[in-house]
This record gives sequence, C-alpha cells and structure tokens, in this order.
Amino acid sequence: MDSSESQSQMDDQDARILRLQNLIEKNIEIEQQIENNTIGESITAIEEIIQTANDISKGHEDRRTNSTELVLDTELLRRNFEVVGKAIQHNTNVTDRMVATAINDLVFKESEEDWDALCSLAIQFGRPLFTNDSMLPFIDVTPKVVVQKQRAPRKTKSQVDEKRPEKSDQLERKDEGAASVTHMLKQIRQIYRDGNQEPIPYFKLICNPNNFMDTVQNALQLSFLVKENYISIENGEDGLPLVRVVNSKSVEGNAPAQAICSIDVSFCEKMVKHYNLHEPMLKRLPVSEK
Repeated sequence: MDSSESQSQMDDQDARILRLQNLIEKNIEIEQQIENNTIGESITAIEEIIQTANDISKGHEDRRTNSTELVLDTELLRRNFEVVGKAIQHNTNVTDRMVATAINDLVFKESEEDWDALCSLAIQFGRPLFTNDSMLPFIDVTPKVVVQKQRAPRKTKSQVDEKRPEKSDQLERKDEGAASVTHMLKQIRQIYRDGNQEPIPYFKLICNPNNFMDTVQNALQLSFLVKENYISIENGEDGLPLVRVVNSKSVEGNAPAQAICSIDVSFCEKMVKHYNLHEPMLKRLPVSEK
C-alpha cells in the first residue's frame, strides 16, 4: 500500500468519525425536544439517524475498525435506544400497574386461567425460528419429566377502579449529554485558572490512565466545546496540541468549528507515560447529578 492510498483511507476514516459525532449531537437535540414533539416525530427522527449511520458503515464491513469509530457507533446505538424509550414513556404514560391489570383481565376469566389467550396475542409479534428437519435425529435431548401438580384454589379479589397518575413519573428530565459537557467545561476552566491561564496539554487533559472508554468520551465532549467556541486548540512547541479557554468577547462572530481526534489504546498508553499520568485530570459527572 503506497502513502497516497494510506492517506486516503485515513481521510475517509476521519470523515466517518466526524459524521458519527454529528449524529450523536443530533440525537441529543432530539432528546431535548421529546416533550415538545409527538412520538411519531421523535421515532421518525431516530429512524433517519439510524439510516444515516448504516450508510456510513456500508461498504466498510470488512475493513479493520478504528477504535474511536467503534466507540462512537456504540454510543450512538445506546443513545438511540434511550431516546426511543423516553419518547414512548412520555407520550403513552403506560405504568406497570396498567400492564399488569391488562394481563390479569386477559388471562383470568372468572375462576379459570387461560394463558393461551396471552400467547395467541404475543405470537403475532414473534419471529419464527425454522429448524432443518434432517438435523433433528442428531439432537440428543432427554425429554423433561413433567410432574403434575395440584392447582391451588385461586382467591378472587374485589375489583377496584384503575386510576391514572395525575402527574407523569418523570416531571424533571435532565439531559445527560448536556450536563456532562457542562461539567467538563467547569473543570477545564478551573484547571486553566489554577495554571495561571497557561495552555493545557490536550492529551494530558483527556487521557484516563485507567479507562480508555472515558478517554474517547472526553475527546468527544471536548470537540463539542470547540464547536461552540468555549475552548480552542493550538499546536504546541513539541508538536502536540494545547487547549486554551476562549474569552467570550474574542469569539463574537467566529464561525463554529469542530475538532477531530483519532486515538487508539496504544497511543493513549503512550501519552499516559509521556505525561506520567496516574489519575485523570477530568472527573466523571456523579450519577446523582445526571
């Protein structure tokens, strides 16, 4: 492989990483608008993100996956799942008690139990699993001995009127992504002040010597701060990037930009040794504050 082909592959890889970062940012915006949008609008927006993510990876299934790209793709999948769950819960207000009551009314008829009624309803949404008949004689399975048990008499309970909750269970929904980015910005500003406003080495700031996943997450959130002109990145005398907190007055009218960082485990370990890191400079947001 010549140098031009290798450079082309690196450019394509950086482009895919940037597109995944933009999709995660779009996912955060959709999450913030759940209470204002209908469930159809939220699901449609998530479907567009999934389709775009599939288009990004299409044709690259056999390539060697970059660790940063893999982590971003996994993070996007997790966020899509959470947003769909929040949208369904916000727009339906279905409680566990309502589900239990519906199953009870369907299965228990007078003094008898009919679980087939629930199975016939669920089978409509199941995926059939086909087995090759020619392989069945080779499956050595001992049939389970069924012991008949006496059915205990069922106690009837008085019917009570079902009441919907007057208020939603989640009146206060905080955006995890925005809270984490804000928490990081506060830490960076404090480190910047404690260091007499000297630039902070970029890799010293983001690298977590104990957790590579946190390192990638720090790089992602740092790119959002660069895009919003809260911080800037410049080259140091040693060729490594430096982070500087931006004065709010000096960025008026500046066009937004976004930093792309491709980092793997070996390079992270190299930076940890270079800066002699034993503890991460950036601490994770406590779970109770998310």
